[in-house]
Amino acid sequence: MPRWSRSTFARSVAVLAAALLHAERAFAQACCAGSGAVTPARLGVHEDALVGLQARYAGHLGSHDAEGEYVRTPSHAREINLEQNLFGAVRVVRRVQLSVLVPFVQTHRRAYGRSSTGGGIGDLNVAARWDPLLAGEAQRVPGVGLLAGVTFPTGRTAEDAERPMATDATGIGAVQANGGIAFEQTFGPWFVGVSGLFAWRTPRTVRGARMKLAPQYTLLASVGYAFPSGATAALVGLYTVEGLARVDDAAVPASDRRVVSGSIAGSVPLTDWLRVVASLFANPPFASLGLNQPVTAGGTVGVIWGFS
Repeated sequence: MPRWSRSTFARSVAVLAAALLHAERAFAQACCAGSGAVTPARLGVHEDALVGLQARYAGHLGSHDAEGEYVRTPSHAREINLEQNLFGAVRVVRRVQLSVLVPFVQTHRRAYGRSSTGGGIGDLNVAARWDPLLAGEAQRVPGVGLLAGVTFPTGRTAEDAERPMATDATGIGAVQANGGIAFEQTFGPWFVGVSGLFAWRTPRTVRGARMKLAPQYTLLASVGYAFPSGATAALVGLYTVEGLARVDDAAVPASDRRVVSGSIAGSVPLTDWLRVVASLFANPPFASLGLNQPVTAGGTVGVIWGFS
């Protein structure tokens, strides 16, 4: 099956920077954190719609094995992941937003003198967010956002890949339902957010065997600062766990996964309606932090256009 880096949650750390790092005209609305995992685009208070394009690069440094030990990528091997995310959002009513994300994924792998490059469209994500209470509306009560989304298996699975080393695999092959809750608050120019997220995947049949990924749980935290110029900067941390996969209703030993990821991100407004976002991210290569998970480092850059 595709590596976890193909899943919605792992992809969303990069997308979060785009959703998170837009300073509003007033510091009281500086907080846009916590929604990126199931809401790929976050509207500002003065926006009714937006569209964006983001490019992502990730290089593999190694991996955490089934015991949590970090193993460096050998000198004869290399893997690079590229991704371009086209996304948009629209305000349905004042506190409800709908969004969609279409990813285009490319992978390059090299091992023992052989190499392969492939790619294609990834898994399409549609999401919604309802904010019953916005950050800054109450002094002692944080803003609350309810998150929901569905990821559709529009990408190609590893078993259907045609390129050598399955470099044209771009999806997990299952419908993924996402839900969560986000808490956000502002303190002058500072904004903080904490989100809890849940993902459930439908079973699928692979070569006659019924396979099902375990539910996925994610905790996401962020803290940032909005400058008077409108630029923003933030630190984002993500922790995700996933239980044992099952084949024909039997648990697969040592198939559980765990990932810790961190990001430093920034945003610069070019006009009231156009902003540039960028980030640097990495999985710490320390023992026990990850489990059955590649260790990657890379960056993102994107452009977002807002409309009123």
